[in-house]
Amino acid sequence: MFTMPFKKSIGIVLVITLLSIFPYTPRALAITPDEYVQLGFGFFPHYGLNTYTGTVGGEGNPQNYPSTLFAPTDFDANQWVAAAKDAGMEYVIVVAKHRYGWAAWDSAYTTYDIATSSAPNLDIVKAVSDACALYGLKFAIYYNADDRYHFPNGVSGNSTYTEFAKNQLTELLTNYGEVVAVWFDHAKAITNNQAAQLEAHVKSIQPNTLVFFHDDSKSSASDVHVTELVNGDPPVGNDRPWEEAWKLYADYWSFQNNEAPAAPWNNVAYVANKVHYYNKRYASFAVSVPPGPNGKISQAGLDLLHNIGLIPRWKQTDDRSPLITYGGTWESKSNSSYYKSTAKDSSEANAYAEYTFTGTGVRLITKKNSTNGIFDIYIDGNKVATFDAYSPSPIFDVVAYETTSLTNATHTIKMVVTGTKNPNSTGYNSNLDLFEYSVNPPQAPAEDTVIDDTSPSISYSGTWNHVSRATSYGGTISYSNTQNDYAEYSFNGTGVTLYTQKGPGGGKFDIYIDGVLQTTFDSYAASQQSKVKAYDKQDLAPGSHTIKLVVKHTKNANSNNYFCHLDYITFH
Repeated sequence: MFTMPFKKSIGIVLVITLLSIFPYTPRALAITPDEYVQLGFGFFPHYGLNTYTGTVGGEGNPQNYPSTLFAPTDFDANQWVAAAKDAGMEYVIVVAKHRYGWAAWDSAYTTYDIATSSAPNLDIVKAVSDACALYGLKFAIYYNADDRYHFPNGVSGNSTYTEFAKNQLTELLTNYGEVVAVWFDHAKAITNNQAAQLEAHVKSIQPNTLVFFHDDSKSSASDVHVTELVNGDPPVGNDRPWEEAWKLYADYWSFQNNEAPAAPWNNVAYVANKVHYYNKRYASFAVSVPPGPNGKISQAGLDLLHNIGLIPRWKQTDDRSPLITYGGTWESKSNSSYYKSTAKDSSEANAYAEYTFTGTGVRLITKKNSTNGIFDIYIDGNKVATFDAYSPSPIFDVVAYETTSLTNATHTIKMVVTGTKNPNSTGYNSNLDLFEYSVNPPQAPAEDTVIDDTSPSISYSGTWNHVSRATSYGGTISYSNTQNDYAEYSFNGTGVTLYTQKGPGGGKFDIYIDGVLQTTFDSYAASQQSKVKAYDKQDLAPGSHTIKLVVKHTKNANSNNYFCHLDYITFH
């Protein structure tokens, strides 16, 4: 008989006790199904034990794959989430447990988890949750409804499994802050009754967490309908909250001996067009660009995500949105060819539809027809176009107006029915299907933050002198010639530069980043030079870093002293 490898009971009691003392406190509604879909583009990085097994999807017997196989050498969740943000993604789904049963956090209910791996102090779920908080992305959890390790004979109708899953879900929903959604994959493995129990359990802990079951027979229980690309696309006119998920690597969702996304997904325009394609069908699109065995996304993956982010995304605002203000008489229309199957028509002169948005671009989507007339379009009160919506036959999804050259600020677009028409038209009707506005346009590089040597945020150790010097930044500079004296500064960013002074009495000093020696700088020069760049590094992983200058008390043979200077530091 199979025995589940629970950890010591005292650990379980301790966890349960701690959870009862420090429960997650539900807040206001985290996100609605509509808001989730409107996020539009999400990151679904598949990473875990099977990154290291050479198999896909937990194929075979998971008992043959010990937890110790999990052995990242340079794990960096901040890199993942920063890359997702760079691509314009707005949420991340962390794979907490796939169907092979291995837990990506230290679970009190199994020994088949990260705590027994080669990285026992790592918690992937926490690392991704923390990174999402740092970069401002929504955080969701993937929890496979199957479990081939703990329940090799199946989980369907198994009450022991149901309690096991509830216990692990309690850990996940209690210890990692706000979870906007739980993604139950392989939901065919459980019964409808089990699905209902798991959904109720999730919402008993975080009532506003959305629950998704990847199984068409349980789709009615899902707050958002989830499918993989191979299951088919949402229909045109879809008005049901939907998420389409897919992998950008050829072999599998997780890394499988390949460094780069596979064609056609390695094409930036192709991926960006797919995002818009699904968004126009009222579906968010979540993709996996998986980290490799070192725990980082490859450079090819980073480049793809970065370049996707350079293409402005279009977000949709339906004709029924309360954000649109209507004046005059408008009639609601239904047709599966419209966005979310609805639109509004008016033939009343001076009737208008007005929408305020923040972004650099906007589109007005309409329908042309034999009964349609002419309407004017205004941006921020200025008339920018007149559109003739006549066509001898119906044409849906027509871009009546588009601009991508607005300042990145708040703007208002307004369409006004003119009460005029093309001579061939039999009516004066004007149609509004939806507005689209562009988001995440290319951003100019952030300005560097300058930290002068006098800043209290710089830690000095030893016998430093802080003096006035007109040629130095801010009119001040600090120096020491005592061995092992140091100056240290911590910052949050991706790039840093340290400036010094060179002169006849300049000595040598070491520069460290995060405790690792980067270079030794010789500050000797025959004549004094101010604001000299001693060290520059612009490819740091996003996150917290520390730069440190250490006096060596060694010098160039031509120098007459060992002085080392700190003028200022810049970072971004």
